[in-house]
Amino acid sequence: MDLKSLTLLNMVLFVPAFNLVRVTDSDLTWSQMGLVAAAMLIAEVALAVPLWWVLRIRHVPARTASVMILTSVIFNSGNFGIPLAERAFGVAGGAVQALILMTANVSVWVLGYLLLTAAHRPFHHALGEVVRTPVFLALIAALGLKAFNVRLPETLHYPLSTIALGLVPLALVTLGAQLAMRQGKPNWRLVGPVVATKLIGLPLVMTGVVFALGLWPWPGGMLIVASSAPSAVNALLLAVELDGDSEVAADAILWTTLLCSITVTFTLAVVRMAGGVPPP
Repeated sequence: MDLKSLTLLNMVLFVPAFNLVRVTDSDLTWSQMGLVAAAMLIAEVALAVPLWWVLRIRHVPARTASVMILTSVIFNSGNFGIPLAERAFGVAGGAVQALILMTANVSVWVLGYLLLTAAHRPFHHALGEVVRTPVFLALIAALGLKAFNVRLPETLHYPLSTIALGLVPLALVTLGAQLAMRQGKPNWRLVGPVVATKLIGLPLVMTGVVFALGLWPWPGGMLIVASSAPSAVNALLLAVELDGDSEVAADAILWTTLLCSITVTFTLAVVRMAGGVPPP
């Protein structure tokens, strides 16, 4: 299957429609939305800084260390995260996941270009590309409508809602196409730490951040579950574009996706038993 076409459909049509509908229909307050973004950024930085220090001590090449950090701390919010949120927590989970998606997309490009030194073009060009994407524009429109308490007319809300409902199956097909791209034995000396950090370390750090910011039980429960998702494919796209270690990125995405069937199930079960669910 053509991964480029599937990804393009996700990013220019289905994900923007999903963001617009889920955010405008959500009951999240402005303080909750701000804390969701803040919690993600705090957790990412809290994990990225010591990880970078350890990799420097071990003399891991910069192009490899950068990729290891990206695949360890950035949330997989689209092809994996949205289906997970919708199936686990329904529409309320999707609303939180829409904000997680936008924060993750911005942070992966900002952090990615910082780590990979923006070898091919200036850093501000990368930021310019992010703010022109349909995903970003749709979220800005949704926040604007929510700020002025304006509801989409039914002639727009119904077709956009229908498109948003199609995101979950399309995202899962796209995820399968991504997994089919990589075969062969990985370098476990490099991929092993990424798997452990992404699937175990990040959820533990996010749990601490959630309780520190007073986000438990909701939307903190969704944040913890979202943090347990596998490595994001955007890390591979950046590695290819900026001459990072694309083999490590591809292996990290594959193996975290396969092994997260265990860790995500465990994390979701614990969060739900502890009461981290949307309010009735």
